[in-house]
Amino acid sequence: LIVATQGRAFWVLDDLSVLQQTSNSITGKNLYVFATSLAWRIAGNSFGGNFGTSRNAGVNPPNGAVINYYLKDIKDSTKASITILDKNKKEIRTYSSDAKEVKDKMDISKGMNQFAWNLQYPEADKIEGMILWNGVPGTVVAPPGEYFYKLKADSNSAEGNFTVKADPNYKITQAEYDEQFNFLVKIKDKFNEVQQAIKDIRALRMQINDFTGRQQKDSIKEIKTMADTINKQLTAIEETLYQTKAKSGQDVLNYPIRLNDKLGGLFNAANSGNMAPSKQVKEVFADLSRQSDEQLNKLKKIKEEDLVKLNQLIREKGVPVIGVKKEEKEKQ
Repeated sequence: LIVATQGRAFWVLDDLSVLQQTSNSITGKNLYVFATSLAWRIAGNSFGGNFGTSRNAGVNPPNGAVINYYLKDIKDSTKASITILDKNKKEIRTYSSDAKEVKDKMDISKGMNQFAWNLQYPEADKIEGMILWNGVPGTVVAPPGEYFYKLKADSNSAEGNFTVKADPNYKITQAEYDEQFNFLVKIKDKFNEVQQAIKDIRALRMQINDFTGRQQKDSIKEIKTMADTINKQLTAIEETLYQTKAKSGQDVLNYPIRLNDKLGGLFNAANSGNMAPSKQVKEVFADLSRQSDEQLNKLKKIKEEDLVKLNQLIREKGVPVIGVKKEEKEKQ
């Protein structure tokens, strides 16, 4: 619907479907969800985000899948959520009115509401303070196909589906879209495995050092020797997975990037357009996966064998888990 005056201005209502579906019966329902329109897999305009939006510029319709719904009434205690699911009804991500993270937040109000899913799957796992030249693998765009949603508002709920259509400007087959999507997810999952391993290494190191630091040195020589050996192995694995010398964004120019950073770079390359993954990126991923799995298996061995032996030795020596250092006892 386009309404214009004589040379002064004009207004455009892009989607009339809500008005066409409106009836008097809707306002009597606690929750009502309108039928969804087709969602187009088209990249948004980044000009406004980079340079700002002119005061007299119009507002484009939101990108992605738009779900319009009506809430008869809400209270301060009202909790609402919407879960997006794939064609197999596997959860992609959930947004809620009480989410802590802004990216997971959904706003609700009395009357008409609109939620727009930007077709983005969650990005990869971040570690605070980690310096990566290629950054963390970002979100993966949903391929064309059928999707579902579950909307809840307190005790009221509704379910529905919507269709994502491919950008008609690209002559890409559904199989190629699916292949790119699956490949990007594989890279992201491997990156997350590496990130989790780094977290586990740091947690183990902290526990080991905290434990040995609380004991009297003359009573744990054998334990400390074994603990130091494990620590050295953990450090070697971590330094292979991540460039631990990087303390600023410029340090990665002086020190070579490691496996997690390389996986991030590979993700960016494979995600740089709409296309099936090339032979080259597949080969690089196979090599990086092999190297990553080699380190992950070393960490698994430490968890399942070396730490078991260390804990067994601690029990044999009868070392207390919680104690006071010798010098602290003397001060008392």
